Amino acid sequence: MTANINLEDMNWIAISPELILMATSFLLLLMGLKKAFNENSYLAKAATAGIVTALLLSCYLWIGAPTVADGADPEMFSRALINDRFSQTFNLIFLVMSLFAIIASFRYPKPDHQNKAEYFSLLLMAVVGMMFLAKSGNLITAFISLEIFSISLYILCGFNAKHGTGREQPGDVDNLPWETVASQESTVKYLLIGAFASAILVYGMALMYAGTGTTEIRLIGKLLQENPYTHNPLVYIGMALMFCGLAFKVSLVPFHSWTPDVYQGAPTPITGFMSVATKAAAFALIARVFYIALPELQEIWMPFLFGVSVITMLVGNIAAIFQDDVKRMLAYSGVAHAGYLLIGIVANSQDGVASIIFYLAVYLFMNVGAFAVVFMVEGEGKGSNSIYRFKGLAKRNPLMAAAMSLFMLSLAGFPPTAGFFGKLYVFVAAIKQDYVLITVLAVLASMIAVYFYLRIIVMMYFHESEPETEVVSNRGMTALVTVSSAAILVMGIFPSTFMQLALSAIPSIPH
Repeated sequence: MTANINLEDMNWIAISPELILMATSFLLLLMGLKKAFNENSYLAKAATAGIVTALLLSCYLWIGAPTVADGADPEMFSRALINDRFSQTFNLIFLVMSLFAIIASFRYPKPDHQNKAEYFSLLLMAVVGMMFLAKSGNLITAFISLEIFSISLYILCGFNAKHGTGREQPGDVDNLPWETVASQESTVKYLLIGAFASAILVYGMALMYAGTGTTEIRLIGKLLQENPYTHNPLVYIGMALMFCGLAFKVSLVPFHSWTPDVYQGAPTPITGFMSVATKAAAFALIARVFYIALPELQEIWMPFLFGVSVITMLVGNIAAIFQDDVKRMLAYSGVAHAGYLLIGIVANSQDGVASIIFYLAVYLFMNVGAFAVVFMVEGEGKGSNSIYRFKGLAKRNPLMAAAMSLFMLSLAGFPPTAGFFGKLYVFVAAIKQDYVLITVLAVLASMIAVYFYLRIIVMMYFHESEPETEVVSNRGMTALVTVSSAAILVMGIFPSTFMQLALSAIPSIPH
């Protein structure tokens, strides 16, 4: 067996944003070796420079990337990667989301953390893994990319555990700070469940290869369409296992139980980053697999995805009602939103995939803004993110309260916010494919969600402030909240314009 490597399709320019971030990540580690540069201010500026450079380059590449309309061949690096507007759109989502975790460096990593450079380096490597995952044209490339960002996030979730000495015994748990214990629990749960999910995913990929004879995503779709022998039990089982593995990553029910505990224990900047970026990366792969590789098997997988979507929406919204910790509430909210996004996969159409892209772009700004406010309001200890810390925020900081209200209303889907149109386009895509029942159930689930989103607004405007509660912010976080608020309003006023951009970014199906 010989490996045929095509040197002519090695498009290094197309992956230059990833290469820039990798170089920046290694540079940050070198900066950490010198004590004078191992400070948040220097490290954050260097990381921001790398991210902004990659962001500008991604914008340029997005304009010239192959689309469905021009019919250009998007495959590169011997079909291991795909360079199209779909992948470049997700690049923008990952890079913008990473800015939140970088700008939050005015409070995190904390002064007593000894691994500041590693924090920023791991964050950039997580982004690199996500960017390669969105570009993956081969199941092997996809798995490696997924592991790159997953391993980085396993470590980052446990970053608060650095407050310990590393020599604690089980009996010392009562003497450790709550942040340390919660962070240890967060990283261990995420590591163990993530390892199981990865094992299930790679086993599914192996069975898919056994059933079709290839690991190339676009070629799998062609073989299933042209060769009846590929419609076999190995492919069906592999498809099911791959979906289960990816369902862990996006917190679909019943694979969601890790989400609230990990979100609560992880540092808030990492929680905010994970809430959008991890979901976007996994949905990028889900869309490629089910829309490009497996449309011929829609009659088999559609009923299962239909059921998982409905259960996820209902369980996520109902569980969120009973949460007093805002991070846990937003975790269950994220579970429910994963259910809404899955409707776009169920629709299995151009409108369905475009609605997912639009929804994720909207969800990016809603969650960036919400977690930015949570980060500025949070305190110390077990009740650091209690919903009661938002009492009277409208009197202490009326602009911040107004912004948080906008984020909550948008997450709930109130018009004319962008969140309303995000759900609307997903519902319309489903209705066009005659999936009316799932749309009705999604609307009912959205009505349940109104309660816990409005609960925060009630706390801010109709309760007196607690004396020990304070808000800690800086210009960067204030700018982040302002930009997120403006984006939600602009996308809500001109939704059709952004939906047209999303339609131009759907992946092409090989013929």
